[in-house]
Amino acid sequence: MIIDGRKFSQEYTDKVLKPRCEVIKGKYNKAPKLSTILVGEDPASESYRRIREKFFANLCVESDVIQLPEETPEKELLEIIDKQNKDNSIDGILVQLPLPKHMDEDKVIESISQDKDIEGLSPGNVYAWTKSAPNLIPATALGVLALLKHYQIPLHGKHAVVVGRSMIIGKPVAHLLLREHATVTVCHSRSKPLEKYTKEADILIAAVGRTHLIQKGMVKKTVAIVDVGVNFEDGKLMGDTDFDDLKDDVAYISPVPGGSGPATVTMLASNLLLAFELKHAKYDIDLRKCLKEYYADYEAKGDKDPCI
Repeated sequence: MIIDGRKFSQEYTDKVLKPRCEVIKGKYNKAPKLSTILVGEDPASESYRRIREKFFANLCVESDVIQLPEETPEKELLEIIDKQNKDNSIDGILVQLPLPKHMDEDKVIESISQDKDIEGLSPGNVYAWTKSAPNLIPATALGVLALLKHYQIPLHGKHAVVVGRSMIIGKPVAHLLLREHATVTVCHSRSKPLEKYTKEADILIAAVGRTHLIQKGMVKKTVAIVDVGVNFEDGKLMGDTDFDDLKDDVAYISPVPGGSGPATVTMLASNLLLAFELKHAKYDIDLRKCLKEYYADYEAKGDKDPCI
């Protein structure tokens, strides 16, 4: 079965995001605002930005983009982020990765206010998701988990193999799967031989960024694969799996494009709505708890009433 990220995105948007938008508009009479900062020109970043803006246009979201030249000094970027941290009209800040080599990505990401860090990479948010506490979690990792739940792929007690160890995907996905009581093995491009681990997987998350890394013969027929790889080959967007060879030989597989990408954008929007609502519930402990639990339920029915 093909794991269709576009189908998931539409259903989750209709059942969860749009009803929450109605609650937000009715209660606050304003829209959550996202500020995206791009430095330089990266094909994958540009593709992600276009998809994201098209998606957000159909929700109760304001979206601003700051495009900076590649030679922008790190100090200037940090000053922009500091200004946005203090701007109460901005609810979410997203610095598009990768950054140019002269910038320290950790330093830049850590400068974003925890409450506005909708990518879930600031120290406070990393601490929360490593402790399995619902909060702002990296959107790609959330998208992977949401797809698995949407297709009712069993996680409890299953062996999940995550190929990739980045802070954006590999590590948060591993923690989310542990929270779902899966047994998790984390591999990477230097795990030798990789097929020794991938053949044992009930669930395989491919997130290294190397085309054709996962091929036929490296997995069992009952495996569910979510491909999170983003690669460009001859101008074509491709994942980490040899999709055409694998699609008829495994239980579940997500394509690239059309799999984890739409799910990522959907969960990024979910994080922005959560950040907005948490800000407005700053002094209401019960409401904040309700909101975190609501957005952590990826099978939510999308009721209009909860957490008002």
